[in-house]
Amino acid sequence: MPNVQERSQDKGMAKHVRLRSKGQVTIPNEILEQLDLTSNTNLKVTVVDGRIVLIPMIEIAKDQAWYWTETWQQDEKEAQQEIGRGMTSGPLAVEDALAWLEADE
Repeated sequence: MPNVQERSQDKGMAKHVRLRSKGQVTIPNEILEQLDLTSNTNLKVTVVDGRIVLIPMIEIAKDQAWYWTETWQQDEKEAQQEIGRGMTSGPLAVEDALAWLEADE
């Protein structure tokens, strides 16, 4: 590979690759292994501050997608905050749970 000047100051685990026809690049094996990526891994491609960024993505089953909605994640965050502030009670006995449910009617 010819001498190529780096345009950024980030020296991390930088490796040089070449852009091939059809916009293809080969990600070095060291990086694939470090991130546990395989040939069928989906990657999100974006541009951040003039850099191409590849973000590994996972597939979520359709029947579990509701959990990852913005609304559900906000509710989860609020629940975790309430737990952290001690605003929850321990589990109820069956009789207590039934009485609580009947009281709300």
